Amino acid sequence: MVGEVQSAWIAAGASVAVSVVSLGASVWTALRGERAARRQDVTDRDLERLKSRLGEEVDAAKAKRDYEYKARKRLYTELYPLTFQLRGAAATAADRIRNLALASRKGKLGPGPDNWMTGGDPYYFTSVVHDLIAPLAIFELITGKLTSLDLTLDQDLRLQNFIAHKAYEAMRSDFDFIDPRYPPLKLGPDGQIYLPPEARPTALPPEAEQRWTWRQGLYSGQISQAVDALLTTEGTTSRARTYAEFARALGDVDLRAEGEAPGDAGDMKRALRPLSDLLRDFHPARRPITWRILMAQAACYRAIAAAQDCPDPVADALRVAQHPDPADRATFDWIGDGALSIPPSLAGLVDFAAEHRAALATADLFVVNALQKFAGNPSQPEA
Repeated sequence: MVGEVQSAWIAAGASVAVSVVSLGASVWTALRGERAARRQDVTDRDLERLKSRLGEEVDAAKAKRDYEYKARKRLYTELYPLTFQLRGAAATAADRIRNLALASRKGKLGPGPDNWMTGGDPYYFTSVVHDLIAPLAIFELITGKLTSLDLTLDQDLRLQNFIAHKAYEAMRSDFDFIDPRYPPLKLGPDGQIYLPPEARPTALPPEAEQRWTWRQGLYSGQISQAVDALLTTEGTTSRARTYAEFARALGDVDLRAEGEAPGDAGDMKRALRPLSDLLRDFHPARRPITWRILMAQAACYRAIAAAQDCPDPVADALRVAQHPDPADRATFDWIGDGALSIPPSLAGLVDFAAEHRAALATADLFVVNALQKFAGNPSQPEA
């Protein structure tokens, strides 16, 4: 009897134990399933977020590619023709400045009828005016398009435009180029300072006095007026006139002559008068600050040609702008042996050889500072 009771208790205990274990296992299984379901839910949500993010990134990348494709297409369509013209005009302007140096060396900027700038035929003077303003006119056309174009997409175009802006800036930098940042410039024997009158003189001062009393740069508004005189519009498109078109528009008007002229040619002459005055009877010995401006512009124009299709356009532009070849630097020498180039009334006034070396050093410093600023600040505005 006792044994039967014990057996029953044992069986009952075993049954309870089995039930407890079974219940625990069921609860554990249920909890594990619930945790697994929660983990799966989290995983599914993470996966959906990842897929959504990847989708957004793909969409953003596609949108960026589409934007850049369309923006580049517009950029190249609208700016490449102008930058091609800019490089050509820049090369021509640099050659024209070399030619002025040659004219001085050969005595063709001296007194008498053989002076290329003041002689009877206005061709040379007119061509100098055209060639010096043409790159600035094309830069103005480029600038007018930048409000609707993304220039950050092409480093070469940005750099060329930046350098063209510096050439434009140089034309109005007559007071800047005598700043202590640049090599000193002795204007006269008694320490005269550059102080041209605001009112346009009716006659040229004596040769020596032109060095400090004749305006040797232009105001921004005067540059814009000269640029407008060079531009022509066909339909809705503006472009710079070729020399032939420019001369034809002027007709018989001589930019060197005093007095007004009728019609459109007269309007052009008035717009170009400040530039014509700047170049009136020009000679590097009489206008040393203007010569610094021209040397700085020549350096810019040389750099424009280098700022394309090279691994390091800034370094190449710097190298080319600074005239690394002594023979090339010599083409900008306006003195030669001095026999024909230095006006007799200015002989002994200053050391002209040192003055020309200082002009080249000023040009180098101007471009080096600009390009270093560009390289150190990629967001530097172009204009």
